Amino acid sequence: MIKRILGATALSLAVVAAHAQTWPTHAVKYIVPFPPGGATDLMSRPLVERLQQRLGQPVVIENIGGAGGSIGATRIAQAKADGYVIGLGNSASHTITPHLLAKPPYDALKDFTPIAMINEYVNILVVNPALGVKNMEEFLALAKSKPGALRYGSAGNGSSNHLTAEVLASQARLKFIHVPYKGNGPALTDVIAGHIDWMFGTISEVLPYLESGKLIALGTSGVARDALLPKVPPIAEAVPKFEVTGFMAVFGPANLPAAVVQRLNTEVNAILKTPEIVERYANAGMKAVGSSPKELEQRVRADHALWKKVIETAGIKAE
Repeated sequence: MIKRILGATALSLAVVAAHAQTWPTHAVKYIVPFPPGGATDLMSRPLVERLQQRLGQPVVIENIGGAGGSIGATRIAQAKADGYVIGLGNSASHTITPHLLAKPPYDALKDFTPIAMINEYVNILVVNPALGVKNMEEFLALAKSKPGALRYGSAGNGSSNHLTAEVLASQARLKFIHVPYKGNGPALTDVIAGHIDWMFGTISEVLPYLESGKLIALGTSGVARDALLPKVPPIAEAVPKFEVTGFMAVFGPANLPAAVVQRLNTEVNAILKTPEIVERYANAGMKAVGSSPKELEQRVRADHALWKKVIETAGIKAE
């Protein structure tokens, strides 16, 4: 019996080793579940370019946008588990959208194989200068003096910046009016025009308007100051324990072979340590962050639980 067990174990290890040596033998598809030109696309392209060099086979990006990332994520989940279809998942596709849909097309915790984190990003709270506040303390005092009067914009109902604002309102015990838009661009335009008072935006989105004086940054949703905005403090300095940090990561369909997962994890983490990727991500206001598959799984589970609670408490539904 022992010999049989040892023999089976040796055979299993041999199969894994053989798979590691032969994969990939042809092109790999990398699905980005959002349209071209957005942050997920722009962060994926330099990563994929270097990944195909290290794998020795083409890695082809396919953008499949729509429904908060759920359409493209579904394609990843339903792909054959052989390593030839992988893709990007982020806070929206894996921890937010599943709670907004009445019948989610996938289970974010069971239908994917976590491979590696690639970055983390934060939102910056910006206001129109006409609001007359220069820091978070003044903003909070104004909001408390006018409950339900200040209007904030977002990229849409259930978007990450909408939910970040909900967390702020809950923790600071404030009331605001939410004005959803179809994307951050129109929302930023209306903050600048003074039609709404404030919103959360990514660093790359708001930086040009901060430099021109059209917007004022009051705080970051992260736990530390960002190199691109060293004068902007964490909101947590005014609202203790406040933190909202998004992520992007690489996933495959469930039951991806261990050898493929290990190979991809090793290559992705190596790429994320290269100076050009670190700098490129930093210039976009994002931090290159690798991980083990287990660490990514734990991050998804933690954020999945966080946003489930926020969405259910606020009664948010998909538009």
